[in-house]
Amino acid sequence: MAATVFAPASAAGPEEYLRGYVDSLLDTRFPGLGLRSQVISTDGTVRLTSRTCLGPSQKRDVEYLLGKTGQVKEIQWGLSTDCDRSDAAEQDKTEAEREAAAAVDVYALPEEELFGPLLADPRQPRFSVSYLHYRTSQNEFAAANAAFGEYFGLASGVFGSSGSSQVGIQGGVFALFNLEAPSSDLINADYWIGLPISYRKGPWSYLLRTYHQSSHLGDEFILGNPGINRVNLSYEDMEALVSYEWERWRLYGGGGYILNSEPDLAPKHLQGGAEYVRARAAGRLSFIAAVDVQASEELDWRRSRSYQVGFELRSNSLRRARLMLEHFRGHSPNGQFYIEPLRYTGLGLYFGF
Repeated sequence: MAATVFAPASAAGPEEYLRGYVDSLLDTRFPGLGLRSQVISTDGTVRLTSRTCLGPSQKRDVEYLLGKTGQVKEIQWGLSTDCDRSDAAEQDKTEAEREAAAAVDVYALPEEELFGPLLADPRQPRFSVSYLHYRTSQNEFAAANAAFGEYFGLASGVFGSSGSSQVGIQGGVFALFNLEAPSSDLINADYWIGLPISYRKGPWSYLLRTYHQSSHLGDEFILGNPGINRVNLSYEDMEALVSYEWERWRLYGGGGYILNSEPDLAPKHLQGGAEYVRARAAGRLSFIAAVDVQASEELDWRRSRSYQVGFELRSNSLRRARLMLEHFRGHSPNGQFYIEPLRYTGLGLYFGF
């Protein structure tokens, strides 16, 4: 009697252990998606289901994370993960499964950012340093851009169960230095803080955020340019963006409206762009290319274009480092100098999730 009970349990032990490990890992890294290992085979094949359908970048992140465990060799995606076929999967669910899927769970401090950062946006909160050749209307010089910023998720799963939702906070400092000055003078520093609300279902993701930015000239720059016409630039802005992913591509667009500003600025502005990611294009390195285009009513809708191309390295978790060749052409993104035409080309190193 004992043999007939314990032999099957012992044989199923490694699979049950792997199932528990995979489910726990997915719950920790991707809360709110309802990812579950439905079938696990002895050869390391895992079949996954989810509460809501997933987009291409979400699937890539899951595949990368489970692949780094060394125990998962292949991932098969259930119908529930495919936005084009999730309705068919819904018909096969029991009433209990439907009720569980409809339940809204709130997760504190999620790691995943539902609306992915805009890779070529010069004012995306992140940690980065760039060496650039600056060309303004008055001079040329070697410059360094340093950014210190991050997105921090506060809670996910707060706006219904048909997709994934999240509330967070973003902050950043963007500093520009003149490397040809005697003490590598700080020219300008922009301080930025925002409250984003994001929503995602499959390849579609949405962002609504209100943020504040203030801009300040560096002391050395003021001392070296006594005749400078300082602008006390400060404003609060609300913007909305929508993003769509298709295989290796991502397209996004939207706009915003300045709620309050000093000096008084024309309020409307638009933004759009595209990104291409080829995972593991060269070993562990992924190839990335991105373009961001912005225009504002204040500058008579003249476009500013930012381009980046390079490679990304990922750790065993979701951390990433990118080495990017970058080029900008348009009006300066540095707050005090927003009226000035600017071109720059250089190399940047970016860190984040």
